Amino acid sequence: MPLVKKKKAVPINYTSEIAAKIQQRRLQLLVHSYLYYERNITLIEDIKWDKWAKELVQLQKDNSELADKVIYADAFKDFDGTSGFNLPYKDERIVNIAMRLIK
Repeated sequence: MPLVKKKKAVPINYTSEIAAKIQQRRLQLLVHSYLYYERNITLIEDIKWDKWAKELVQLQKDNSELADKVIYADAFKDFDGTSGFNLPYKDERIVNIAMRLIK
């Protein structure tokens, strides 16, 4: 039986700069939430996380139809920017990014 390569989970590349920014902020918030809540590691100051969260909330509010098409849309549907505790930061893709970041 031939070996089947598992498709590597990678972020999606968007042609829209707004969609790309939404993806970037979502991934940043997820990765740093994982590091903070699971590994007790802080690589960025809280003020930076808050800035990213507020920017994401505004981007999603201003571009709701587009935001619904960007990776992790369901997880960020009701995101208000106050905390990353309830986000799906244990997702394998997020954990892998976080582990590469701390190496």
